[in-house]
Amino acid sequence: MNHEYINQFNVIDHYVLGHLTASEAEEFEDHFIDCPTCVDQLNTTRSLVQDLKGLAVQETLVLGREKAPSTRGRSLKRLVPNRLSMAVAFGCIVVAGVLSFVALRRITQLEAELRQTREAASTVRQEYQLSLATAAESERQQQEARQQLAQRVDELERKLKDDERDQSSVRGLGTSEVNFPIFALVSVPRGQVPAPTEIVLPTSSPRFAFSIPVEDTRDFSVYRVTIVDQRGRTVWKLSGFRPDQYHSLSLSLSSSLLVPGTYDLRVDGLMPPNEWSTVGSYPFRFTRLKKVR
Repeated sequence: MNHEYINQFNVIDHYVLGHLTASEAEEFEDHFIDCPTCVDQLNTTRSLVQDLKGLAVQETLVLGREKAPSTRGRSLKRLVPNRLSMAVAFGCIVVAGVLSFVALRRITQLEAELRQTREAASTVRQEYQLSLATAAESERQQQEARQQLAQRVDELERKLKDDERDQSSVRGLGTSEVNFPIFALVSVPRGQVPAPTEIVLPTSSPRFAFSIPVEDTRDFSVYRVTIVDQRGRTVWKLSGFRPDQYHSLSLSLSSSLLVPGTYDLRVDGLMPPNEWSTVGSYPFRFTRLKKVR
């Protein structure tokens, strides 16, 4: 039996008035032995009830003495009905006082519960507004990251085309020898379910490239890139990367390095004295276009 149950069902009042069952009374007694608060309330209620009972007993004794035979005769007997009426009225007042006391305490409890409910609702409302603001800020950051990635991919494509034209002019060839696709990876925030970036490589491409945005702005001296397959095995690993002006890493790989499947590209940064720290995770799913006969 706890305080919430005792206050909700007015157990102290029922205990003093003798309205509890034997098991309920025993359970309440086990509780208030170690509860100073309930002991104080119990003593207060007992004192009030005892005072009321004492007044009732005094009034009953007075009425008993007046009902005894007396030499005063009929004039004294006429006072008995008046005294009885006063005792009944006093008893009604006593009962009304006890009920008012119980009702007042119950009202106080309900007001306290109402205040707690309002405070809890206010807290939930504030947390909801904060979550909305956080979600809006996250969406804005992701939109900016996508725009930067698109710009980076466009610049890399222009650079590769320029390099291919230079190579063609040197070799005396009229067309490019390679088709070099570039894929922009997206990091997965902590605590979210990863959504792999789809990498579909044409069969005619001997190489492909990754553009890897680095959102962690800590001052790393150098970066390391590791590619792990879905079984957790490392299939490629290299350090010495440094970000460009868009704070992105560029990585060129042979198309024969990977087989179709799901991979996780992990970026680590080196900090003094010589400790690697995780920067981000970039999951992707690698597939090849089928040849058309």
